[in-house]
Amino acid sequence: MSGWKVPLALAGLRWAWSHRGRAPEPEPRNPGELLLWGAAGAALGVAASALSERRRSGLMNGKVVLITGGSRGLGLQLAREFGFGGASVVICARGREGLDRAVAELSGRGVRAHGVVCDITDPDAIEDLLDEAERHFGRLDVVVNSAGIMRVGPQETLSDDHFRQAMDVMFWGPFHLSRAAVDRLRPTRGTIVNITSIGAYLSVPHMLPYSTAKHAWAALSEGMAAETAGTGVRVTTVVPGLMRTGSHRGVVFTGDPEREYAWFALAAGLPLVSVSAEHAARRVVRATAGRRGFLVISPMARAGMAAHGVAPGLTQGAMRLVGRLLPDAPGDVEERPGSEAGQSRLGRLVGAVTVLNERAGRRMNQRSRVERISQRNEEDTP
Repeated sequence: MSGWKVPLALAGLRWAWSHRGRAPEPEPRNPGELLLWGAAGAALGVAASALSERRRSGLMNGKVVLITGGSRGLGLQLAREFGFGGASVVICARGREGLDRAVAELSGRGVRAHGVVCDITDPDAIEDLLDEAERHFGRLDVVVNSAGIMRVGPQETLSDDHFRQAMDVMFWGPFHLSRAAVDRLRPTRGTIVNITSIGAYLSVPHMLPYSTAKHAWAALSEGMAAETAGTGVRVTTVVPGLMRTGSHRGVVFTGDPEREYAWFALAAGLPLVSVSAEHAARRVVRATAGRRGFLVISPMARAGMAAHGVAPGLTQGAMRLVGRLLPDAPGDVEERPGSEAGQSRLGRLVGAVTVLNERAGRRMNQRSRVERISQRNEEDTP
């Protein structure tokens, strides 16, 4: 049972129990009748949940979905949700270890899954990836561009190579894959799903390579959506806000890593500011099944886009203020992954506040290379 059905059922039982000895005016009722009404409310909640799960389980029956960046984070949760909807999933990632772990986990959940090692920044590998997806499951219906990287720090601590790397993964990769996939998706009237970001429409300080690449990606996605009209192929642009995927563990922080980690992990993990990866993935699957062209996932993302559209100057001023509040670049620039920066006293304090995001990281396979090596060393120790 999930979503709003659980509170409905619990509310029915709670109301019945709290009123078990009272007789409401003007018509008295006995406790047994009140308990029956409460049980009826609970039963309705259970029935509604079961109906919702049944509809969800058939959303993507018989479809084959290819997901880039599918070994961890939102990509992995998308593979789960598409699989729960009845689809067969092909996930790709650059590393074999994380990919095998993700495929095993998906298979254990009853999802028909296949993993392909592929670096989407290599244009020559794109055709091989599509060939493998079609060969393994016999068709291709959906391509989800979900791969991404993130580096957080003041712009003066970031090199040109950092911007090139972000563009390779989050613009050129989706560009080559989407262009190659269009012809393959025509026979199945398939869909290309592009997971962009609120950063594509509202550039946040200390995340400049990410926002730059996402902005280009969003423009590509919206332009392709217009140009594929009449082909039978749908392009869906997805704009998530902050999500609890545990990504702060794999982000690379530059400048003052501990302080950069603190603000980023706090923003990404607070419940009222961020949404769960499970919620986001369910929205994406429903939008794909419904062939929607545009999806904004969180209220915060929608508010940010609206503010920038109505008052861009005011929004820019607010971002300048945010930039002044963020850590300055120190004299000696350091660089650390979140898995290391989070071990500081400040990082542990933030982790205690953002426990939901820490748990999400474990569910989303978000372990850094350092953590995997450490685990292997522990397992090898007699």
